Amino acid sequence: MAGKSVDLSARAARDAMMAALIQLSKEEIQGKRPKNQKAWQGFPTPPMNRTGDLRRSITGEKFTIGFANYSAIVGPTIIYGRRVELGGGNWRPGVRFPYMEPAYEKFRSVYPQIVNKFIGRLK
Repeated sequence: MAGKSVDLSARAARDAMMAALIQLSKEEIQGKRPKNQKAWQGFPTPPMNRTGDLRRSITGEKFTIGFANYSAIVGPTIIYGRRVELGGGNWRPGVRFPYMEPAYEKFRSVYPQIVNKFIGRLK
């Protein structure tokens, strides 16, 4: 019985962490430009969130590795998601608009609370 409880708690923690990282990633895609367009002259403008395709494409895929051993991969599925995050292609060197990296940095302070919520309750 205790084993089943541990397994269910680990799975619930994985699911909650995946949902939190997806939400933080979507919040990082601002898609806003300043009202003063002259301020952006000579600088690349961040991608506008016109259609919401990049936000909607951020999903997670769950994996079961073994007993109480779960993992997930979170990221965009849209083809240009990588270029926005890392730059490259025909963009000038160094031009990029990360959204997953800052979301992960925020997630690092959130995940211990999620683990405690699900795994800590087993005590």
